[in-house]
Amino acid sequence: MNVLLAEAHVPYPLMLELDEANAELARTDVALVVGANDVTNPAARRPGNPVSGMPILDVDKARSVVVIKRSMGHGYAGIDNELYTGPKTGMLFADAKAGLAALTSATKALVH
Repeated sequence: MNVLLAEAHVPYPLMLELDEANAELARTDVALVVGANDVTNPAARRPGNPVSGMPILDVDKARSVVVIKRSMGHGYAGIDNELYTGPKTGMLFADAKAGLAALTSATKALVH
């Protein structure tokens, strides 16, 4: 995942290792997920499915989760992501850039 962040020009000193990030997520008010599938699926914690044992970001442990995706489509594992139907999760169906712009605009309107 750090490779993707590096390609997006995120400086390495700002990146966290998975264990470091997961330690923070339980204390996080809102986790914003953009387009991720299998790497956020809580099913990885249970045996008997295609993502069992896979390292994941524990975004479901945040107080609230906002997911921006174009659809409810599956990831490489071909299974539903349990995060998307969780009680703390809100789905925003949009292109990533447009969705982020809409969230930013709405947040600014609430703050000002």
